[in-house]
Amino acid sequence: MSIDFVQRRSRDTRTARRTAAVLGLACVMSVGCSAERTQTGSQAQGDAQAQTNSTARLDKFSTLPDWNGLWRLKGSPALLDVEDGRAFVPGTRDYPPYNAEWEAKYQADLVRAEHQADATYPDPIVDTHTVYCAAGMPHIIGTPFDYEFIVTPEKTWIVVDKETRHIYTDGRGFPPEDELWPTMLGRSIGRWEGQTLVVETISVKTGIWADFTPAMLSEQARFTERIRQVDADTLEDQVSISDPVALTKPWTFTKHYGRMDPMAWVAEPETCGNPEDRNPIINGRLMTILPNAK
Repeated sequence: MSIDFVQRRSRDTRTARRTAAVLGLACVMSVGCSAERTQTGSQAQGDAQAQTNSTARLDKFSTLPDWNGLWRLKGSPALLDVEDGRAFVPGTRDYPPYNAEWEAKYQADLVRAEHQADATYPDPIVDTHTVYCAAGMPHIIGTPFDYEFIVTPEKTWIVVDKETRHIYTDGRGFPPEDELWPTMLGRSIGRWEGQTLVVETISVKTGIWADFTPAMLSEQARFTERIRQVDADTLEDQVSISDPVALTKPWTFTKHYGRMDPMAWVAEPETCGNPEDRNPIINGRLMTILPNAK
């Protein structure tokens, strides 16, 4: 997106400030951007940009909530079910409304997960966040990492560590079925109901742990979220998951995020699969490497 995109928003101070932060255009106030400013596109491109930067679009910006800054999950990230779950404690589990088959699988996987670092256990299972170095959906809803919510009329980005959710609010539907394939975060579309962002997500890869436990869902799972700001320093995400293969009824829970200090710096992304990784997977087992052992 060009620098002119931001400059034209200077007519509306609040909108321009938010847009610059959203797009990460640190060079807006830099002389180094002058070369880019001298580059002009075709007349068609200019007309398209004029429409993009229209008063109507600026008016849409002014109606959107300002979720700028960094946010952090309130409570423990251990479980999606509750906000005070205990991490890495035997017996800790979620209570999704599984059918009998999926409940039995979950119970068996809980035992295997407790032995993921046990070199003598015959059949351990390693958490998928460690395997992929990514949380995926729905684990990304409740991680210990920093959250950034970047809101524009056509799209909202939710940036969490190295992962970014793309939530399209431009009126599009989901891609045709023959163009969908399951991914870690799936495909998300949304709409605004006042100041609440309503998000629908489908086509999420199966086998992803929902949190610190091996609660999993099928590829037919559908996620509905209602994200809103409940007070000056708190965002709320009300989540409902339906899955005709794994669940007998929707699995519902709510997460809250607290606003961090305005001067806080975003944390360095987690490192995985390199010499600095403290928890590599060796022969299918999660290992811990002490600093003096490297």
